[in-house]
Amino acid sequence: MGTIRGHNPVEPAGSVQAVRSGLLWCQPVLEEHVSTHPRSYRRKPLAIFEHGTRLYAPSAGEDRYRVVAMDVGGSRLFYKFVSEAEARRKAREVESYLANRTPLRSTPDQPRTVAALAHDYLLHLRGRSVRYQERQATFLRHWILPRLGDVTVSNWTPALSEEILTLARQRLAPATLQGLGSCLRSLVTYAHKARWLPREADPMWQVGYSARAVHQGQAIGFIPQDHLPNDEQCSALFAVLQDQGEGTWSLAMRLKHRSGLRWGELIALRPIDLGFEPLRLVRVHRAVEQSSRGRTIKTTKNTQQRTSIFPAVGGNAD
Repeated sequence: MGTIRGHNPVEPAGSVQAVRSGLLWCQPVLEEHVSTHPRSYRRKPLAIFEHGTRLYAPSAGEDRYRVVAMDVGGSRLFYKFVSEAEARRKAREVESYLANRTPLRSTPDQPRTVAALAHDYLLHLRGRSVRYQERQATFLRHWILPRLGDVTVSNWTPALSEEILTLARQRLAPATLQGLGSCLRSLVTYAHKARWLPREADPMWQVGYSARAVHQGQAIGFIPQDHLPNDEQCSALFAVLQDQGEGTWSLAMRLKHRSGLRWGELIALRPIDLGFEPLRLVRVHRAVEQSSRGRTIKTTKNTQQRTSIFPAVGGNAD
């Protein structure tokens, strides 16, 4: 016999209740349907989408890709596919269905303005680094809010976003302009996640802000090799630092030159991070962040640790 919610009789070993380890099920489960496969059937999802749709890879208990989701009414949606491409296509279809049926947040007494959205967005960034929070707050304070602060979120259009970027192009460097555009895009993404805007409304639609290559096929940010200092020029610079009594900085620049450390990672190094035998290695796992709150220790830019090398240096640093 199967087990039913709310009924937990004593079952002999090998029964449905014993196999299910005491779990309660919404529907009766017949004993002949109990799987004998290992528990790896309920493995970690291969992908999780915005509205909770989960994609599972084949496992020991199921040889097909599974798409699992909950609709707005709380009912469970379940699909199986032979290929990952079909499963992902169905997952995106389910996500589109859920996005169109998830209601927006209730409107308060006061209109939802971009200024109110920006305030909530900055609170949302409290888990990020202080420097990132300050940079986003600077873009909002100097460029976005003076022109969009009083605009309701529903009336924010791509033309208003393009107007801000057009004014910024006259004063900002390309890299800073890209940061401003990224801030605008992040604000729109947060508005979608927080249900301030429906998914089909995009105030950054076809608004470009990334730098473009000058020559066809050229990578953005590419610097020709002949524009970079070569090893001889770098060695001459290090020697000058040594001659000027800056032996510590000479040694630091040699280390940075060969190991590829970022500046914050360089000044965060400790003696324990350097190894000399059998190989000269430097372990990079933290960095110094400079902000209005002073210097703080944080993880690396991509939050990942790495190991690099450094050259043998003659002489002692002063």
